[in-house]
Amino acid sequence: MKFAAAVIAFLLLFQVTCFSKTIRVPQDEPDMRMALRNAYYGDTVLVYPGKYRVQERVRSGVTVISAAGKDSTTLWNRRWHILLLNDCDMETLVSGFTFEGRGSNACVVCSSGAPVITDNIFLDSWDGLGLYRSNAFVKGNKFSGCNRGIHMDEANPEILENEIVRNPNGISLISSAPVIARNLIKSNGRGILVLGHSYPVIGGSLTTANDIISNSYDVYNEGLQIDGALFTDRREVCVASHNYWGSNCPNPRLQNDVVIRPWTNATHDSLFDKCPEEAAAEEE
Repeated sequence: MKFAAAVIAFLLLFQVTCFSKTIRVPQDEPDMRMALRNAYYGDTVLVYPGKYRVQERVRSGVTVISAAGKDSTTLWNRRWHILLLNDCDMETLVSGFTFEGRGSNACVVCSSGAPVITDNIFLDSWDGLGLYRSNAFVKGNKFSGCNRGIHMDEANPEILENEIVRNPNGISLISSAPVIARNLIKSNGRGILVLGHSYPVIGGSLTTANDIISNSYDVYNEGLQIDGALFTDRREVCVASHNYWGSNCPNPRLQNDVVIRPWTNATHDSLFDKCPEEAAAEEE
């Protein structure tokens, strides 16, 4: 039985490897929408520099990548979404684009699944990236000018090493448990907005510290507790320790119960439970 299963797995891998194709835009297909419609598991849509109007679904297992990077390859739309990733697994990749979403509901929407979203710029949409029941891996992107840079609902993504600046809401989460690590979250209206029954991991160690700086509210906690299997209207404590708040003696703007101790410094190599000046004075 094990041998048969191994043979089947090998044959499936062989089929994907041998029959996968690369569709170049615009060389092979001028219309990127048609390129995406013709891409199946294991295929690559390779997009050359230019500006392309798109509103299309990406199938699971498809790689959508730019040939020259995000500074020269733009995807845009003025309504609904630009890309929709529905039930896509971790072999699905979107990388190397500038998404211009002015007037759209979202630049990219991930509904369930666990796609990889890396090295993109998200601009001027209602949601830069919308994650719904998704365990997406989101790394190395920039979000700016969106009402919600990253919005998630019942999702557990990894949000790593992104630059989230100048959005009314940097990261917004409802009933979600994301890992938020090594991000720059700066100059937003609300850096992190916590809603519903959410349990985010925000920083948590020196190696995963975020820089959460100069937001109108750095963390705005409206999260609610769960008592056993029952939903409640009691406020949940939001733990956001081991982060840098712009100073070794920070005064972060927090709403409701947020724990920031201990915090770290700009180089993420020291921890403080109190301001260094206060600690030195007490020692004297």
